[in-house]
Amino acid sequence: MNITYRKPELDEVFTIYQHYVRVIASMQEQGIDQWDDLYPNAADIAADIEAGHLWVGEEDGKLICAFAVNSDCEEDYDVCPWVYPDEPYIVVHRLAVNPQYRRQGVARNAMEFVEAEAKEKGIRTIRLDTFCGNPIGAALYASLGFKVIGFAHWRKGKFQIMEKII
Repeated sequence: MNITYRKPELDEVFTIYQHYVRVIASMQEQGIDQWDDLYPNAADIAADIEAGHLWVGEEDGKLICAFAVNSDCEEDYDVCPWVYPDEPYIVVHRLAVNPQYRRQGVARNAMEFVEAEAKEKGIRTIRLDTFCGNPIGAALYASLGFKVIGFAHWRKGKFQIMEKII
């Protein structure tokens, strides 16, 4: 796979939102009730684009994944026993792979891209959370070296808070 990553423009909000709608429908078909019509929504996507946090992965001009990267986190992150609590970190949000490209290494490739970008900027840790009812996501992050360091209970249920030292 030859995936290229770029930051999208604001006029792409609808296309990216439709990507998330397809991903949500596919996840729900698998019994994964992590996201819905409340989150993520078009306003979340637009805000990420405007802030320069959203990335899209494409192959031959086709959108195959989207995710946000920044240093924003939920309050529940504040009580976690981070390995490097005072070091700069990034947080990955809403990694969503086009259902047609599942099980082809897209999410792994996206996370490797995130890690390379972080290293280039001198960042030592990557943080994220994943829905406990999403065994696919949990297995992916564990296979990439992320460790569970805490839990949070949000609107959709229990989430693992994870960290990777790079």
